[in-house]
Amino acid sequence: MTARTTICGILVALGLIWAAGAGAAPGPGVAQDRQHLIFWAGTPQELEVYKIFGRLEGPTIMIMGGIQGDEPGGFMSADLYADLALKRGNLIVVPRANFKSIIQSHRGPDGDMNRKFEGDLSRDPDQNTVEILKDLMAESDLVLNLHDGSGYYRPTWESDMANPSRYGQCIIADTEVYTDPVTGRTIPLVEYARKVVERVNEDIPDSLYKFHFFNTNTGAPDSKYQEQRKSATYYALTQLGIPAFGVETSKQLPSLEMKIHQHNLAVNAFLDIFGVELEQPRINLEPPELGYVVISVNNELPVAVADGQTLEVARGDTIEVVHVGANYDRGLAVDVLGLGGLNDLRRPLTIDRPTAIIVQKDHTKIGRINVGLLPADQAGRSPRLSGEARLRPPRAGTPVSPEILPGKRAAAPTVAASAGSAEGTESTLTGAVTYPSDSEEAAAPAEPDEAAAPADEAAPPADEPADVPADDPADEPAPAGPGQVTAFVIEVDGRTVEIQPGQEVEILIGSQIKMVDLKSDGALPAGVVMNLKGFVPKSKQYKNNGEDRGFTADTAKDMMSAFSVRQKGTAYELLAEKKQAVLASSTLKLVPPRLQSVTFEVNGQSQTVKIGNRHGIPAGTDVTVTEVKLASGRTLSAPRFTLGGHPFPGGNELPQTVTMPDYNANLAVFNGEELAGKITWFPR
Repeated sequence: MTARTTICGILVALGLIWAAGAGAAPGPGVAQDRQHLIFWAGTPQELEVYKIFGRLEGPTIMIMGGIQGDEPGGFMSADLYADLALKRGNLIVVPRANFKSIIQSHRGPDGDMNRKFEGDLSRDPDQNTVEILKDLMAESDLVLNLHDGSGYYRPTWESDMANPSRYGQCIIADTEVYTDPVTGRTIPLVEYARKVVERVNEDIPDSLYKFHFFNTNTGAPDSKYQEQRKSATYYALTQLGIPAFGVETSKQLPSLEMKIHQHNLAVNAFLDIFGVELEQPRINLEPPELGYVVISVNNELPVAVADGQTLEVARGDTIEVVHVGANYDRGLAVDVLGLGGLNDLRRPLTIDRPTAIIVQKDHTKIGRINVGLLPADQAGRSPRLSGEARLRPPRAGTPVSPEILPGKRAAAPTVAASAGSAEGTESTLTGAVTYPSDSEEAAAPAEPDEAAAPADEAAPPADEPADVPADDPADEPAPAGPGQVTAFVIEVDGRTVEIQPGQEVEILIGSQIKMVDLKSDGALPAGVVMNLKGFVPKSKQYKNNGEDRGFTADTAKDMMSAFSVRQKGTAYELLAEKKQAVLASSTLKLVPPRLQSVTFEVNGQSQTVKIGNRHGIPAGTDVTVTEVKLASGRTLSAPRFTLGGHPFPGGNELPQTVTMPDYNANLAVFNGEELAGKITWFPR
């Protein structure tokens, strides 16, 4: 048995362990209820964002923790809300706004991030993260920033640990009542905060631990807290006109569990008051344990290495940790000692010496993988495993495969049109951030996608393709004469696109891609298949042989990021191959739709509102939506619109007239099922 065979066996076994722990697939409707975004993956600044959508329309509330990394009650409470399903309303959850500070258990290694929402950040390492957080706030109706503060806030002096200078056990607002100078809206912050305090204190019997309302009066000329004019809550209130609060539990509470529980009480009270209906998250404080890591060696076969094992490679080999299997799936970081930086997850590194891979859950070390060098005369055996494997399955659940977003400014990535795109064929199309469904496979790959789960275990789609090959192409007689592939023919939302070998074509996420055929300048050998790497048709007619012709891939739900180019989830190979020998290849690059603005007419007057902004319209007024614009000049390939969660009555063609409801309503723009962005209309 070869080393490679042994590795494959371990990898398959770990894939089965993961599958056993993943539980049943979610029921109808679950696939579209959440989005998971990762910005700057594999760096200390890695930022994970979870968007959760309710079945019924309601307000959007942003829950943020970990903006200061030495306050675990806040970020561990926020983390629990990432897994919820909602009946009404929406959540934007940012559990670890400053992951670098959390890894180091430091308030702010590059300065306090919660003092960076005003002023010039052009030379600040946190600039991009702060800009993303601002964009997320613009999509929200309420912002909650979770912290752990010192002592116990009291309006009057009680003791050294309970007085007006302390921050623990309070709901903080920047003023009692705020009137937005742009919209004229009056926001009764004190009223909201006191309702929350009253509800929270019903569940806190000890008087020392009860909450109070803390008005920092930030904008007043004589405020003692003028530094908070640079805070996230002050930005949300004064620049976006939405209510925002700091929620502070005390660092002196007896246990971490109590901090998390009291944060949960406060957050749940806010959600209830604002009309978001959700399930109470479970507090999970089981000790973090490493099961294994998946390492790609020289960008080839992934190797599953259990905690305590040694991976031996040749000097000069490149390794990349592409996945960590643990009993937690967030807050994970890896450090390749002596190479890379603070967080080397998904970062290729060249090995020139023996080293070790240290795995952390937040600031707790949970495992170690040793990396050794093979003797020069055994370099051809790389990679090789040694040591006893201690396999522990990951936590059960239905993991959401994330979209990993590259680039300096990942909220609105700039994607250039590919050279050679055919004019008029829509080969460069509008895109959207990938928000994969709960039903996607876990990030630990089981094998190349030709060896995915047997097709007869998957439910057939409703629109079963009629032109699926009836027999395995390998059984068909070879046509006479040699030939070469000259084009891949696909349909994108019903439009035919021809892609030349070697060409990279941009496709809007949310589009439906049907693999049609291969074009050639002569007869191709028998057994040549057309394979979209990372896509496995969910059909009983699929023969599990890599042949995807006749099948349709939903770019929002069906692509498996573990098999994308460099496992980044943004580009997938389209291959013509015979028994895994590649005859021709092209690349489909999935790009995000980013709404720029919506133009509409009210009483004959045209208005243009940018993404995330709000506009007042009298209730009952007819509004004609005339145009939507996307960033980078893109065009929706499968447009869809909703107002207050309801589809436009006349379908998805513009212009279209709708009636302004008597409540705040989001006008949302989609490509297929992928959200491009939204604006908010409020009645006046």
